[in-house]
Amino acid sequence: MLFLLLILSGCMENGRQYGRNPDITNYGSPQDTTDSERAYQTQQLSGPVTHNNKKLEYNQFLSNQLNALNGVNTAIVMTTDQNAYVAVMMDRSATGTKGTTLETNNQGTVKGFYNDNAPFDDNMSSNDLNNGYNNYETAVHHDMLSHRFKQTIAEKIRSLQPNLMDVYISANREFLNKMNNYAQESWKGNSLMPLLTDFNQTVERVFGTAQVLPER
Repeated sequence: MLFLLLILSGCMENGRQYGRNPDITNYGSPQDTTDSERAYQTQQLSGPVTHNNKKLEYNQFLSNQLNALNGVNTAIVMTTDQNAYVAVMMDRSATGTKGTTLETNNQGTVKGFYNDNAPFDDNMSSNDLNNGYNNYETAVHHDMLSHRFKQTIAEKIRSLQPNLMDVYISANREFLNKMNNYAQESWKGNSLMPLLTDFNQTVERVFGTAQVLPER
């Protein structure tokens, strides 16, 4: 019995240390919010932010691992020679993932419409994972995501790939759709290196000095 208790205690401590506790369903809870060190990066407070990545790949393994976290509906992880960039879309399997402002319009769902603003048009671009209607939640700026939610994502990535320097996380809809397009190219077997310049420019805007991609 004592041996079993020690094993269970060790597992619980390991879950707290690396943000992998499967019971996390409220990222807004005041419990366990005193992290020893922030595991993710945000925008630089002053001056330009430069992301001079030399390599770009879609990381299916890390994406799958994040997809299993509470509160995450879809995660798309791009890894470079030094960093990980995460585009995330949230569901209702956890609370406290972001602020109370809702960006996705799901009002048409109860009326039988796909798009509440265009009830007779149910078309959506095949390049878009989320167009803002009848879908899961996004957030225009990464500061809107709760610290504990981002910390859990970043700690999960760092525990699986500790050689990474920085982890950047965003639920911006434009960023999500663009990373989804990159992932589609990777699934086709195409190299992402031709898209590296565009990628670096994109992440500089998304994680820049308070600049955000415009909403559609």
